[in-house]
Amino acid sequence: MYNILVVDDSALMRKIMCDIISQIQGFIAKDVCADGNSALRMIRENKYDAVTMNVFMPRMTGLEVLKALQAENISIPVVAISSTIREDRETTRQALGLGAVKVVIRPPRIAPSEKGPFSQNLQDALAAAVGMKGGVRRVSSAPVRPARPVTGAAAAPAARPLAARRPLAAASAPVSAGGSAGVVKGNKNYRGKYGLLAIACSTGGPQALHTMIPMLPGRLGVPGVIVQHMPKGFTASLAERINGAARVNVKEAEDGEILKKDWIYIAPGGRHTKVVEKGRGTLCFHVYDAPPVNNLRPCADVMYDSLQNISTEYILCTVMTGMGSDGCRGIRDLGKVKKVYTISQDEASSVVYGMPKAVAVNGVTDEVVPLTQIANSIKKELGV
Repeated sequence: MYNILVVDDSALMRKIMCDIISQIQGFIAKDVCADGNSALRMIRENKYDAVTMNVFMPRMTGLEVLKALQAENISIPVVAISSTIREDRETTRQALGLGAVKVVIRPPRIAPSEKGPFSQNLQDALAAAVGMKGGVRRVSSAPVRPARPVTGAAAAPAARPLAARRPLAAASAPVSAGGSAGVVKGNKNYRGKYGLLAIACSTGGPQALHTMIPMLPGRLGVPGVIVQHMPKGFTASLAERINGAARVNVKEAEDGEILKKDWIYIAPGGRHTKVVEKGRGTLCFHVYDAPPVNNLRPCADVMYDSLQNISTEYILCTVMTGMGSDGCRGIRDLGKVKKVYTISQDEASSVVYGMPKAVAVNGVTDEVVPLTQIANSIKKELGV
């Protein structure tokens, strides 16, 4: 039986959440509390398999609880509950960056017509959360602030590494399937031949992207596309924040938009994104509404599958922190028809070592490096 702690300042929402959880076989709403202070105390004193927590509460917010858990090295999967109010988006983005394993959007009023989708989303999030069984690694939420951009050959990003629960493995250390940093295969020579950079990430991804992308140069020579698991309405602000700190251009992808060199595009949250070809060599996005794939929308496997049908022969893939295995199957299948090189984040620097572990243990990755070395590996492969 999975024991869930329900945290919400609304008595009505606590009841609704408990009712939904009671309908999931093998789950029980073990305890409830109405504020962040109580939640923190109960997490310290009791054993729970996961927590559902309203991000916006008086006195101590869900964000502050996540920071406290991080400071105390308490690892427990937290499903953040957020509203759809526009001004809430930045706080919700921060919750994902602090290690909330999922964000479930609740409608302002739980009408009968809206309870079904909310209930299903919550059940899916909890099922995924308990499947991690303690796989959350809390890392510092302090943003990496790159030096003021400079131009020319001397340009080099300056950034301080994220603090992790344990020291990062050296980039030159021997690699194992478990995720130590280093070269896994090292038998491909595609450097400077790539036509596209394709990145996948999930839990902890917003923070990781805000660290890695500002380390890239302004001239990549190729376009880049990112699938970050996020709800609808949050990826535009994520792209805007990263763009403000980066040398390369960063924006949210739009349906029909042509991919340009030296731009990185983030797939819109809550929708699927494919890369399609408009005339030979001209790539553009197809952003569309369709049912989730493996409970995910956007789904990295959907994006990677679409790359099988473009004329670009060499593709550089990167898999970063995230829950589950999204991207592994897509990259594996892509490698059967294209020349693919895959860089994955190591275990020590991942908030959740799920997606990068999947590509490592399944032999899909070519190189495993810490978060702070991913940009260098990308630059080396792109030849920039």
